[in-house]
Amino acid sequence: MTTRTISEDRYTLLTASRLLDGDGSAAIQDAALLIRGNSIELIGPRTEVRAPDGATVDVVDYGDATILPGMVDAHTHLVSPGDGTPSDVVGREDDDILLMQAIKNARTILHSGVTTIRENGAKNHVTFSLREGIGRGLAVGPKMTLCGRPLTITGGHMWYFGGEADGAEGVRKGVRQLIKEGADYIKLVATGGSTRESHPLLPSYTVDELRVATDEAHQFDKLTAAHCTSAQGVQNCLDAEVDMIVHCVFDDAQGRYEYRPDLVERLLEANAWVNPTLYVVQAGINRFAERVEAAGEDRSALQETLDQRKRGLDNRMEACRRMLEAGVKMTAGSDSPWGDYAPGEFVNEVLMLAGAGMSAPDAMASGMSGAANSIGMGEVSGRLMSGRAADVLVVRGDPSRDLTALWDVADVYQDGARIERGVM
Repeated sequence: MTTRTISEDRYTLLTASRLLDGDGSAAIQDAALLIRGNSIELIGPRTEVRAPDGATVDVVDYGDATILPGMVDAHTHLVSPGDGTPSDVVGREDDDILLMQAIKNARTILHSGVTTIRENGAKNHVTFSLREGIGRGLAVGPKMTLCGRPLTITGGHMWYFGGEADGAEGVRKGVRQLIKEGADYIKLVATGGSTRESHPLLPSYTVDELRVATDEAHQFDKLTAAHCTSAQGVQNCLDAEVDMIVHCVFDDAQGRYEYRPDLVERLLEANAWVNPTLYVVQAGINRFAERVEAAGEDRSALQETLDQRKRGLDNRMEACRRMLEAGVKMTAGSDSPWGDYAPGEFVNEVLMLAGAGMSAPDAMASGMSGAANSIGMGEVSGRLMSGRAADVLVVRGDPSRDLTALWDVADVYQDGARIERGVM
């Protein structure tokens, strides 16, 4: 991604009550961060951080606030509106409409304090065009690592995005084509999903097909991630050495949940990342509960469905808690704006991970340095360090004590420039 060039003679000094580096370390109290041009020059206590003598410095004192790295969302779908529109309806939209939706979402996400994302699948070349447009200054948005189109079987989940590929050679060609177009990693659809023609409890790709995809991607030094909503799908992905399991649901082919210590042990052995996507389920429950309430007395069938969805989320939370206790690496990725999960609300996923058992510092790190590490951006994003791009979030209050402070955004900086966050 092309960054905006700011004169290296320009200094900006940010001061606040505290600074958190995004890696779970203790806060620097009475802190300062010095930006030179696009990059972070110095970090430390206010008494130790200053610009060179004679330099022109813009000083911004935020008072009782916290300086943080810009957040990192490891799972977005920028072409979706996040208002409950079914995904296959989204997939029928023309590319130019989807590009405009993606531009709007990218701006909203950046304004919320998320300065880096991994995009987990869009139609045709839409997100490649978006990244190019942001690089040219035609739009604003976070830094992005892209898969382009998810690879899926014919008629599989997200087929409408244009990434259908079958058989070993079809999958191999699909991976190579995506890399040719500029994909930074490869997204695989290992089971069905919310696409109405697919079945979320059944595997789609075979282990052999998944293996071809991971081997081909790894040959070109690209990571892989797989959508996976059944226990058999998780097992198939582990057999194929997929780098990240997205959703990681342990339901069997009949929809029965059973925690799988054997698969968790394999996740640990493989050093694989899990992206549990918890709040996207909660968002759907919240929206469905409104329907149940509006139905009045004639709502028994709807209530049963709502109760089933709540049990499903309880199972996912319990599995997440037990995986955390076992030491599985968890990354915060929202899956927003898919389904009912509105853009710009990434903090909800961080809060859900805390609800599943993460400490506040670990939950924050899961949406900063941890998320950056999980998507191959650990040397670029997610942590405040001298020499890195100055992608900075300032929030009022102290999120290490109360994670909800992450909602109270004072300012966002990208590549050293303060983002104008006017009314949409």
